[in-house]
Amino acid sequence: MLLTMDSRKRIPLAKILPDKNVTLFDARLEGGKIILEPMRAVPDREAWLYKNPKALDSVLKGLKDSAKGRIGLYKSKEKD
Repeated sequence: MLLTMDSRKRIPLAKILPDKNVTLFDARLEGGKIILEPMRAVPDREAWLYKNPKALDSVLKGLKDSAKGRIGLYKSKEKD
């Protein structure tokens, strides 16, 4: 697909984006090609999760279980 720049040197990406809600991109030049990687901003208070693979895996597992209807109350091993 060929895209044409407008008079302000902008290229419309809406025609080629699968997710029309993406508004943030990581842009880089590789081998003469412009690479645009769709990104999403993460609030600082949530960024720790993506830096902790064990915690992220646990959250993703819990979301999958919940989607399959496997939900229950968490029972602490500590005694009251």
